[in-house]
Amino acid sequence: MSNGLSESALRLLPAAGQQLRCASHAHSINTDPCGNALFIDALVLVEVPLPWPKPVFKHPLLQQFTSMATTSLGSTRVLAAVPSGTQPGIRVIVYQRDKIGVQSWGFRPTDPTELARFANQIKSTHPAELDITRDSIHPPEIAVLICTQGSHDVCCGSAGTKLASDLEMQAPGLAIFRVSHTGGHRFAPTALTIPDGRMWAYLDTQSMLSILELSGDAKDLSKYCRGWWGAPSGPGQVAERAVFEQMGWDMDLMPREVWANKTATGWTVTLSVALENWTVEIIQGRQIPTITCRAEGGLPAKPAYEYTVTSVNSPT
Repeated sequence: MSNGLSESALRLLPAAGQQLRCASHAHSINTDPCGNALFIDALVLVEVPLPWPKPVFKHPLLQQFTSMATTSLGSTRVLAAVPSGTQPGIRVIVYQRDKIGVQSWGFRPTDPTELARFANQIKSTHPAELDITRDSIHPPEIAVLICTQGSHDVCCGSAGTKLASDLEMQAPGLAIFRVSHTGGHRFAPTALTIPDGRMWAYLDTQSMLSILELSGDAKDLSKYCRGWWGAPSGPGQVAERAVFEQMGWDMDLMPREVWANKTATGWTVTLSVALENWTVEIIQGRQIPTITCRAEGGLPAKPAYEYTVTSVNSPT
């Protein structure tokens, strides 16, 4: 079943007898991962002991939460995280996107009732007024969130877990959160970095370390970028990445906003970076198949599209 794939996309499918993992296939056809990152104001991590069900929100600790919600923090994504603290109990950690970087705080619920109360109150109550037990949790200022949920997808479960383990060995002391499904498992291993709020794909240990250390060339490493969490999904994130390629790592130290407008031929995206406007023109790129993981010939497959940058106009 090809579900309306074009002739060019059909030619990108695995051979009839092949049973490829979706991440291996996406990498093999050079799928551009940009444009499908989270577009959110805040991220809530709830430490949940393994094993995790699919979906993870069937877990008793998460039944009062939903994956995406509008809360007092804005558009909020909730993720489970493997407990990593040295103290007993679980933690709740919040990262809220700021003009530059993030604001962060956390607490340790005394029991499931307090966790459920937090899930309900945060919908409308400012964090400073929440009825929670405050403690001295200070979330790490630099952190990596790696999708490792094998119950959701084998690609993240295997490749994500390996990346997390390798990073723990090569960068002791780095805050690494093994988290539930963040989307885009066909780009595994995937990660989100804090405080910049960028999402990444097709990672290996060396590329991840170069990103964290800001030691690699931003233009070279941008091929791993799925998008920035402050830009609208699709053309907005692709345009933001195009400007990031030109400005480099300093861009993540500047306030910015992104607006995407549909045109007759594609999209015009305006980026305000440190109060200076960039304009990026985007058109729809090639159609590609999103295959069914480990199914013969990758079928059934769904159509997806990449985006192509046609021009980047910097401030005059």
